[in-house]
Amino acid sequence: MQDVGAWGIDLTMPQSLLLALHLRDAAGLAPPTSPVLPDLPPLDPPVQRLHVEAGLEAASRQWADWWVERFPGGADALTSILPPRYPGLRGRTELRGIAELGMDDAVAWCARVREIEKRVIARSPSALFETNLVSGVERELGWRIRPFDLRILVLPVAGAHAWDVVGQPVISLGLRADRDAYLAWLREQLVAIGRLRIARSEGQNT
Repeated sequence: MQDVGAWGIDLTMPQSLLLALHLRDAAGLAPPTSPVLPDLPPLDPPVQRLHVEAGLEAASRQWADWWVERFPGGADALTSILPPRYPGLRGRTELRGIAELGMDDAVAWCARVREIEKRVIARSPSALFETNLVSGVERELGWRIRPFDLRILVLPVAGAHAWDVVGQPVISLGLRADRDAYLAWLREQLVAIGRLRIARSEGQNT
């Protein structure tokens, strides 16, 4: 987490969501979208497919329900999807069967993605870039941005994309890896934060 003075930017790639996305792609699930579940592209790197034929429609609905319940990830979300009990999959028979079949592959794939993440971070903008970006936005707005903590979820899906998921910023690892694109996207977030907070301050003073 980059934390400078009164602001912080935290980029995180939750293990629970990675495991779930692996199961989605490995089984060929097509979960229905919702405000909490955008139409996320396939994973990158792609995953090896499981031999699953029956119950895919039910498993897709169950997967979407799990995602809505557990987003944006965290310790409880991870525990819910892990063996041997898979507590978050209780009553979701088809999805649990897929998890039992594919969890070992999912864990191994996640380890590969963590190595890719390390390489991306090593090439990504340093804290100084983000500090300078905040300062530049403050000069543009004409006021200091009030204290904030910006938590950004990073998902290793194909392409360079960004989503606002019920107020939670989500970006692809591809966007994170593209320095110019990431900084342009981050600038938009900072401008929105600065304008929102000054608007709230003015509203409280009226």
